[in-house]
Amino acid sequence: MISPRWTQDWPILISKVRIRGGQLSTFGIEEEFILADRSTLLPASPTKQQKKALMALSSHSGRVTTEWLDCQIEFATPVLRTASEAFESLLDFRKKLSRTAHELGFIATSLGTAPQIAGAPPAISEGERYREMATLAPAIAAEQFINGMHVHVGIPDRESGVLALNGMRRWLPVLTALSANSPLWRGADSGFASWRSIQYRRWVIYGTPPHFHNADDYDCHLTALQRSNLVDDAAMVGWLVRLSPRHQTVEIRACDVQLHAEDALTLALLIRALVNAEIESPLANAVPAELIDVAHWQAARFGLAGKLMDAQAQNSVPAATAVWTMFDRALPDLLRSDDKVRVRAGIRRLLRFGTGATRQREVFARADLLGLLNYSSSRLVAHDT
Repeated sequence: MISPRWTQDWPILISKVRIRGGQLSTFGIEEEFILADRSTLLPASPTKQQKKALMALSSHSGRVTTEWLDCQIEFATPVLRTASEAFESLLDFRKKLSRTAHELGFIATSLGTAPQIAGAPPAISEGERYREMATLAPAIAAEQFINGMHVHVGIPDRESGVLALNGMRRWLPVLTALSANSPLWRGADSGFASWRSIQYRRWVIYGTPPHFHNADDYDCHLTALQRSNLVDDAAMVGWLVRLSPRHQTVEIRACDVQLHAEDALTLALLIRALVNAEIESPLANAVPAELIDVAHWQAARFGLAGKLMDAQAQNSVPAATAVWTMFDRALPDLLRSDDKVRVRAGIRRLLRFGTGATRQREVFARADLLGLLNYSSSRLVAHDT
C-alpha cells in the first residue's frame, strides 16, 4: 500500500490514551485483501456495481475502502481496546467479505501476494494519488499485487510516539518473519517467505527509519524528504514504522496480511504491548539501520526457518530465539492487558505449524492454484486455526 489511510471514522479520542497507570492503550488494525476471479483464478476486475457492493460492507464494525488496485480492498477496524473486540471485528468482516465475494463470482483471499497475475497491466483504483504513483513508477506499480496488515497504537503525544518508533525499529524484522505469508509469485515459489516485503522495497522511501532525537527531528526529516519532489506529504513516506500523518498513533507496517483472524490478532496484541514497552522503558542506544535492514531481508527470505541479525547484539540468532526475546520485551504489557496466554499460544502455534508462507507452500504443492485460493478462502472465515 503506497499511501495508507487510517479510516476517518476512528476518532481523535485515541490521542487521550494513557499508557501509565494501568490504563490500556487503544489500537486499530488495517487488512488488505485481493479478490480472485472464480473462472480465471487471476486477480478480479470488479465492475462499478460490484465495487459498490463491496464498499457497502462498511459498518459500525469497521470501514471498507478501495486500495491501490481494482482487485483489492482494505478493511480498517474501529478503535479497539480488547482482544475480544478485535477478533470479533476482524472475523465479522472476513465473513461478510467472503459471502459477498462469492455472490459476485469472486474468491476473497488473505494472501500477502497474488499467487498468479495476468500479463496485462492491472487496473488502478480511482484517485489522483494512485494515478500519480503509477506514473512515477509504472513498472513497480504494475506489480503491486501485495497485501499487508498495518497496526495503529494510540500514544499520549508525539514525543512518546518517537520513543516508540525508535524502539520498534529493531523488532520490525522479527514481526516480518512471524507474519510471513507471501511465498508465491507468478505461479511459482519465489524462494522468499515474504515476497511482499521484497516487492515493497522498490519504492522511493521504504524500510527502517533513522533513529530520531525527538518529534522535531522527525518532522525535519519529513520536510527534507518532501524537498526531493518525489514525496508530496508524510503519507507517502513508506517506513515500516512511522507516526501516523493524521492521527495520534504509531503505525507498524511490517506484517503481511494473515490467513487467519487469530494470527492477525496475535500480531496486533504483540505490537500494542511492544509499543507501550518502548515508551515506558526506552533503550538509550540507537540500533544501526543498516543492520536492521539486513535482518529484514533475512526475515523476508527465510521467515521463521532461518536466522535473523540481532541489530542490538550485532550477531545472527535463530528466528525463534528472536521471537521469544521480542515476547519477553512485550510481557509486562501483555500481563497488564491479560493477553499473555493468548499471544504466547499464538506464537507457539506459528512456530510449530509454520506461518502462512509454510501453509501456502504445502497447499500449493498438492492442490495447485485453485486449491490454494479455496484454502485461503476457507481460512478467511474460520473461527479456529
